[in-house]
Amino acid sequence: MNMDYYRNTHGLDDGNNNYKSQDESPKFGIMFDIDGVLLRGKTPIPQARDALQLLMDERGERFVVPTVFCTNGFGLKEVKAATLSDKLGVEVNPDQIVMSQSPLEMFHDYHDKWCLVSGPDHDGGSVKVAKSLGFQKILTIEDVRKAYPYLDWVDRARWPQETVDDDHEFPAIEAVVLLGEPVRWETNLQLILDVLLTDGKPNRKATMKKGTHLPVLAVNMDLLWMAKAPTPRFGHGAFLVCLENLFKKITGEDLEYTALIGKPSEVTYEYSQKLIEEIATSLGAPHLNTVYAIGDNPLTDIYGANMFNKFLEKKKRELAHKKEDVEKQMECQLSSSPPSLFHEPSAPCTELTDCCEAVTSNGHIALNGDITNVRGVRRCSSILVRTGVYQPEPEAEDSDEAETLVDHGHRDLPYTPEITRPDHIEDDVKCAIEKIFKIEKWPGKKCALQSS
Repeated sequence: MNMDYYRNTHGLDDGNNNYKSQDESPKFGIMFDIDGVLLRGKTPIPQARDALQLLMDERGERFVVPTVFCTNGFGLKEVKAATLSDKLGVEVNPDQIVMSQSPLEMFHDYHDKWCLVSGPDHDGGSVKVAKSLGFQKILTIEDVRKAYPYLDWVDRARWPQETVDDDHEFPAIEAVVLLGEPVRWETNLQLILDVLLTDGKPNRKATMKKGTHLPVLAVNMDLLWMAKAPTPRFGHGAFLVCLENLFKKITGEDLEYTALIGKPSEVTYEYSQKLIEEIATSLGAPHLNTVYAIGDNPLTDIYGANMFNKFLEKKKRELAHKKEDVEKQMECQLSSSPPSLFHEPSAPCTELTDCCEAVTSNGHIALNGDITNVRGVRRCSSILVRTGVYQPEPEAEDSDEAETLVDHGHRDLPYTPEITRPDHIEDDVKCAIEKIFKIEKWPGKKCALQSS
């Protein structure tokens, strides 16, 4: 993530002086879902343009509220940013985009392994996307088809027209990376299963040992998503359901994932949190109390926001316990050996200082790590809009039916009605932004960035 590029393209200074005063800087950020909130397919939802304009300066050129776009969609973030900019009439920077696969850039252990990559062809395609994440040894389903021409057998038009041999020099596959729903499901399902059952050499008989198989990294668990059709379409989660059930039926065992990435996974929200805080810092608004997650799917957007709250609460408890333990160590040390003016501070003193910086007097958190740095965020508040997957009948929304969603979530994610319950429900994204401004008592464009 190149924040210098973000800062330069938004005309921002290097210091924390972008707002007229620190008191006027926003204490909140916004995390948008895209499909069903801002767009349906490539078509803007009517209120989306006006909603984003509320977050811009008076000239409509810069975001004055820290904003990221976190989608379970597939593709290069540069392509997605260009689409949003074109369709919604605001400049969206690629550094504001979190695609479903974005956190895979941190899975360095797999970047130099031979990975079978399955996914879509649009918005850059699977190979370009995998390369952008750092993967170096990429094999596609088409590569496997060509190397082993007798594996893909559903479509007779694709059968070899003459006798051909397998490519015995083809490298053994070491991991499977599932980036999104493919076009030919039957081909991908068959060849992925072949690879798993043969430990990466699908031209031989099944050799998979009981309870073990190649690492599988999967992106985007959405069973359904909202495009231009009046009802939701199959997402990658539907493809995963097929793969999991076929694997179970064939082997008698559950398919185990090395990683599940994309909303509502915790790692995706940690990644997004890190991004939004870096954007806030570049805008001169380094202290965020709340991040508002606006989405249309209770089982991804709302589930994920609520799970992230649990993460924040867990970290607060851990840091509080750590501070308590260090204070006890200090008391014991001071009581056993009175401090000397001629001695260097002991290790516990340094640890206590670090811990006290982590848990500040107002209860904020300061964590250091490759993924997350939630130093100023108290909570993630969820807002559900009615323009996408979530479209209840008016009478059902106020009844018990609203509490009994069919669980469309992934097999490995526990479901309870509480975890999918939003903090707020609004008609559309513009109403959601206005709700946030009311909660935060934010004056909007009256408190814009200083002109550069």
